[in-house]
Amino acid sequence: MKAIIVDDEELARSRLSLLLAEAGGITLCGSFATAAEGLEYIEKHSVDVVFLDITMPEMDGMEFANLLLERGSSASVVFVTGYGEYALEAFELEASDYLLKPISRERLAKTIKRLTKMKQSEVSCLYITCFGGFSVTVQEEGGQVISWRSPKVEELFAYLVWKGSVSRDEIADILWEGFTLDKAMKNLNSTVYYIRKALQQYGLEDCLITTRKQISLDSKRVYCDLYEFQHLQNSAWKTEKDLERVSELYRGSLFQGKAYEWSFGKAQTLEKSMISNFLKAAEKREEQNLQEDAEQLYLRALELDPFYEIACNRLLNLYIRLGKKEKEKQLRREIEQLFSDDAPPPLLIFKNRL
Repeated sequence: MKAIIVDDEELARSRLSLLLAEAGGITLCGSFATAAEGLEYIEKHSVDVVFLDITMPEMDGMEFANLLLERGSSASVVFVTGYGEYALEAFELEASDYLLKPISRERLAKTIKRLTKMKQSEVSCLYITCFGGFSVTVQEEGGQVISWRSPKVEELFAYLVWKGSVSRDEIADILWEGFTLDKAMKNLNSTVYYIRKALQQYGLEDCLITTRKQISLDSKRVYCDLYEFQHLQNSAWKTEKDLERVSELYRGSLFQGKAYEWSFGKAQTLEKSMISNFLKAAEKREEQNLQEDAEQLYLRALELDPFYEIACNRLLNLYIRLGKKEKEKQLRREIEQLFSDDAPPPLLIFKNRL
């Protein structure tokens, strides 16, 4: 593991450097007297762990650690200090360990063992699906399903997946609307605890990154179909491969079957994006004189939204240009059927055509 030391006391840095060299398992990449120097190094180099003094001038260790969290750094923090009263606050900042000076070889060995175990657990990740429902499994689809203590715990995790990083105040306003701020924050803190507890049994609790003001997910430890879809959605219509991939990802509406009111607007936006991909791809196929492919793409758009007027009109025009009168008549009948009193479920009409 690659490590740096940040401590304004030269003798403390020298002693810890010597102890780390004797212990093994750690490669010391730098030793810095100020937090600013340490931060500058981390911005340019990969670091697994920071041995960090708390009481330093200009910027103390707590501020340093908080900055690392806010910037999404994956580096573990081990606080090294001569004062024990900071322990509780240190662990609230996701500290991996807390060492009191003078550091003994035995105590440092325990810290290195803990860091090594944490590093090994990082090979695991969460596999999250948001389309067609909501599911969180360990490692990959079909793996161990994460079990949540209550629907509210699951909803908070879904909200964090959707937002990526969000303030505690926003979460309280959205998920505990109508509660007093104090009551909402208590509920939030207990719910975060149950999320962490659910992840802890798989060694994945550090996927959840918390600070005093923000809660985030570590994107390096998470695969999510929503994230992949958003990455591809604006260009998916250009290539057959990407279009098929977003079609595979879009198994149904966002958080389908979940009564998450905060997600309804986003779900509609993503559905429109999927329809837009189909329409742009169909237009491109028409330009390439691939009329049958274009027809199928228009039908796929209508499967998502049978009332989408642009898709209906373009498919009608395609049939007219190709002289496919029977298909034109059938489409017009299906459109009329949609608006009749005894119409079948809209999604079944065009799905049967694919």
